Formats: sequence, structure tokens, C-alpha cells
Amino acid sequence: MILNVGRIALLVILGSIITLQAPLAQDDARAGSYGDFEQRLQRIVNGLRADTAAAPPMKLADRMNELRVPGVSIAVVHGGIVEARGFGYASIGGPPVTPETLFQAASISKPVTAVAALALVQAAKLDLDGDVNLSLKSWKLPANSFTDQSKVTLRRLLNHSAGITVPYFPGYPAGAPIPSLGDVLNGASLLCRGLTRLQRSAHDRSALCGSANTAPVIVDHEPGTRFEYSSGAYTVVQQLLIDVTGTPFPTLLEDLVLKPFGMTHSSFLQPLPKNDTPMAATPYRATGEPVPGGPHIYPELAAAGLWTTPTDVAHFALGVVRAWTGRDASVLSQATAIQMLTPGLGNYGLGPIVLGVAPHRRILHAGVNDGFVSLMTMFENGDGAVIMTNGDQGGELANEIMRGIAVEFDWPDGQPKATLTSGPPAVARH
Repeated sequence: MILNVGRIALLVILGSIITLQAPLAQDDARAGSYGDFEQRLQRIVNGLRADTAAAPPMKLADRMNELRVPGVSIAVVHGGIVEARGFGYASIGGPPVTPETLFQAASISKPVTAVAALALVQAAKLDLDGDVNLSLKSWKLPANSFTDQSKVTLRRLLNHSAGITVPYFPGYPAGAPIPSLGDVLNGASLLCRGLTRLQRSAHDRSALCGSANTAPVIVDHEPGTRFEYSSGAYTVVQQLLIDVTGTPFPTLLEDLVLKPFGMTHSSFLQPLPKNDTPMAATPYRATGEPVPGGPHIYPELAAAGLWTTPTDVAHFALGVVRAWTGRDASVLSQATAIQMLTPGLGNYGLGPIVLGVAPHRRILHAGVNDGFVSLMTMFENGDGAVIMTNGDQGGELANEIMRGIAVEFDWPDGQPKATLTSGPPAVARH
């Protein structure tokens, strides 16, 4: 089963051909630890797969051109060893993608945030099943008839069953006012959101409606009764972690997750610091045009704010499955990891999707920000891959690459189907 990520769009041929970069030095200290990787990589890039096994293999260069995706970064993990390569360009006419090129991870930020929250549960600083309003200080979830029936808990926030609104965040383009976290949580009224489309400038809009461009984060059905994907829920988690620790979210996540998992090229700082912007990919729309002004800014850090590389995400996913299987308890204990990766409604654990049965279980998550699409999967045995792209149609490409990797490494799940069947539901934009 491969996630259906990205938006539905017509395939359009680029006027100019993207040249694949030669395989670059990988971004892991264990380079060369299995010497046939280059040959396997060439088979992968020449053997992208559609959803059905009967369809002929496709070439990465051709599909990048057809889908108007300028750059792709791929980390393949086999037996716990990470190999990473870049293809195409970080920006058209600019530098090539390398394993160190930074991409917005979008919703892959969510499982990273979940690990931080669970680390605080382990440290007895948070209650996984307590009412979050008892721990929130600077902002509270508005009480209503739904919260009277059942409480909003951290567990429910993390697995999208808390009844929270706002499925995704569009981010804020260059030059737009950036709201505070409280402004995002309070949101803009329906009337105000309608009016903002008529305003002549960002200044007019901010003066009338505040700077948030999404609805208020509220509970709109009884918590615990159904799965409903919610980036708003993770924004509540962001406020919760800040209130409980008194630490800025980027610093907290660096200390609890990024450093312990060796994510040396990752940050939750938004916008990206100027020193790091030369390493960042430029996002592109489905038309092949760059996102105006460059990457959007996402103050909703927990839901969509991580800048990273496939190698770093691979190390994160490896760390999580090693805790799950009892091989490494340096960040999460096995007991905590088992709670995290027990699938609930919608096959979501506390952060990632969890599929399969032992010994072939795996975790996965996708991410879509404006002009960036990514996909992560990791089996419990330490095999997996992370794919990051800088094009709006990168979801289709990432699925095809992931199937090619699944075929090459004979994964027990994720290979093309013998006959066409209906795929899994599309993952929300974040």
C-alpha cells in the first residue's frame, strides 16, 4: 500500500529537459557499507512503477519533466543503513539537489512533534489521557457541548480523534503578516475570511481581520468518536508543549528529537534563517512556475513547520522503529513506542500511520506544503525510504519512486498490484 499523496492534475511536458544529476556522495557516515547500492539505484531511477504491475517501468527524468518537478531527494534505507542521492535542481537554473538540500517536510512534522510530546509524557510532564485544558495556560480550547460529553486528550490530538477542526494550513506567502500562535488558534471568523478575499492589500486584510488565514481551532464533534485529520489538533499540541515547558518550540524539538536522532540538517525555525536559505529548495506549482516569493511561512510549526532532508527523516524513522522493537530506548522506551505505534481510527497511531502485521509492520506519513511534497515509510526491520520533492505534483512522482524501491528491495508491502484496485484515501495536504 502506497500513500496517495499530492493533488490530482493533468500531466504536462516541460519545454526543457531536466538532466538527472550523477549520484552524489551520500549523507551518511556509513557510505559504501553495501557496495551494490549504485547499481540498485540505477535500476530504481530507470524503473519507476505505476500502481499496477502490468504497466511498463518509467524513467525518473521523464516523469520529473512530465510532472514539472524540478528536484527530487531520495534516501533509501536497507538494514538500517541510509544512502541518499539528489536529482534535478533545487531551483530551475540554479544549484543541483544534493543530499543536504533542505525541503519543507510539511505534515511529516507531525510524527516528529508526537515524539517530543511522548518524551514529555515519559518524563511525567504531560498526561496522555488527561484533559489538555488543564495543562494549557496561555490559550484554552473553547468549551462547548461536545467537550461536555468527552474530553480532549493528548492521545486524541495525536491520532486525529479529538474532534478538532482545521484539516490543513496554507501557510503565509512572502510579505504577508505572520500571525502569532494564539492568532492561529483563535482564527478568523467565517465572515472575515470571506471579506479578506476582497481586500486590496495584506495591510487592509490584517487591519480588518487579524493575520490568521484559517478558521478558529475548535471542537466540532464529540472527541474519541471518529477519525478526522486535523492540523489544528497539532497546533493545540504545539501550544501545549510550549505552555508545559516554557521553552520555544524550535528549541524544545531540537533538544528532545532532532539532536537525539542525529537530525543535523533539520530545524523548526520559520522562516528559515538566512544562513540556511542557500541550501533550501525553491517550491514550484503544478504549472512549473515557482511559488511567488518563495517558500510559504508556517507558524503552525507542529503541523507543518519542519525544514529537513530525507536523510534526517530516515534517521528519525529508524529511531522510532528501533524503540518500537526494543533496540534503542534512548529517546522513547519500548512501552512508549508501542503506545505510539498502535494503530487506531484511520490506521493512525500517535503521529504516523501504522500498517501491516509483525514481522512486516511499517510506519508512514506524507507531507504537502505549497510547492513541496514528501513521503516517508519505514518497516520494523529497518528497511524504508524517504522522498522529498519541490513540485506540487511530487506526490504522484514520490509514489512511483517508492514502488520502484519496493520492487528493487522486494518489500513485503508497497509493490505494484497485480490488478488495478482502488487505492488508499488521499492524505490531507498537511
